[in-house]
Amino acid sequence: MTNHLPFSLKAFDLPLINSFSHKLLNAKKKKIALVVQGGGQRGIFTAGVFDAFLERGFDPFELYIGTSAGALNLSSYISRQPRFGYDFIVNYTTDNEFFNLYKYLSQQKPMNLDWALEAVRAHGSLPLDVTAARQVLRHRHAFACATRKDTLQDIYIPMYEDNWCDVLRASCAIPVIYNQPVNFDDLEWVDGGVSAAVPVKEAWQRGADLVIVVRTEPVLLPQDESSRFDDWRGKVEIALPDYIDRLSLNESLDKVKALHGELTTKFESWKLNWRDKEPGAASSGKGKSWSLLSADNIERFLALTGNNKRLEVIDMLNRYYTTYQGAHEFMLSPPEGLQIIQISPEKSLKSRALLSSKDDLEIDYREGKLVGREFVSHFADILNETSALRR
Repeated sequence: MTNHLPFSLKAFDLPLINSFSHKLLNAKKKKIALVVQGGGQRGIFTAGVFDAFLERGFDPFELYIGTSAGALNLSSYISRQPRFGYDFIVNYTTDNEFFNLYKYLSQQKPMNLDWALEAVRAHGSLPLDVTAARQVLRHRHAFACATRKDTLQDIYIPMYEDNWCDVLRASCAIPVIYNQPVNFDDLEWVDGGVSAAVPVKEAWQRGADLVIVVRTEPVLLPQDESSRFDDWRGKVEIALPDYIDRLSLNESLDKVKALHGELTTKFESWKLNWRDKEPGAASSGKGKSWSLLSADNIERFLALTGNNKRLEVIDMLNRYYTTYQGAHEFMLSPPEGLQIIQISPEKSLKSRALLSSKDDLEIDYREGKLVGREFVSHFADILNETSALRR
């Protein structure tokens, strides 16, 4: 782990931080990248981290890459707008106009991403400062990850160009829950998290020497990973009724049970297909294939489940889990010459991808801000000195 450093309230190892910092100071000037994971409303943690960065004027980054909600948070960081991410998540993504579970189940009313993104346009109630962002990007580069729907390939689209809002919409277009087509450049796009939930390899391929990754879930080291499918399914069975209880919508419980039955059937089919590909992993219960099937990913699995899109959904799931696991292993064991720091929550966040309470969002935001301040206090001077960015 000499080139990898986990940074959270739990993983706060001062000797390790000092050793890592010493290596940075003794190295050549570095191209430093900022990579931001998505996670829906869990992005409130990231909003806290970025607000801590902005209050100290900390930005040694030459390259920015964000996925889904991570791209949206990144937009406000680049445009130098503190509290933007907090306001957007707390006041817009919790609004019934954005997503209402009962209407989704009973009326097939999808997530209203268009309504939310109208707010960030120049004429909206929470506009992004495009002029300020373009000024910041004069000597830097920023990309949002979106997924080509035909090939499920991750594509990195420049941010804050003329089509900047379409780019955000493509990166955030969760399949099934948001069912409107996103088309530009003669292609159809879906959520970037399908193909690159944590696009750290892209930063490395674009020449980064040091990558700071902001996560919305804890960093699991190999000895901590849990990969038992039955445990995950048990969490699903507990969480599904909880969606209803949280919103006092008991009248739609039958619909949720029906959705749960369909989910289980499709998942079993996909599981058998995966077992055929990696029999050793499936039989042992400890293989890498299942390391991501935790309660933390329930919302994403639900989001990818549809009535008439079985093969499409399974393809997306395969793509998501395969690329996520690849990124996870890459970050724990970076190639020679690359250093990675993962800023993450201490444990699973209280907030969910959707349907989070404002109290839970507040708690997670405060943790993000605290972790961000700790990171700045230990690394701001070092990274400002180490950065190769032209100022």
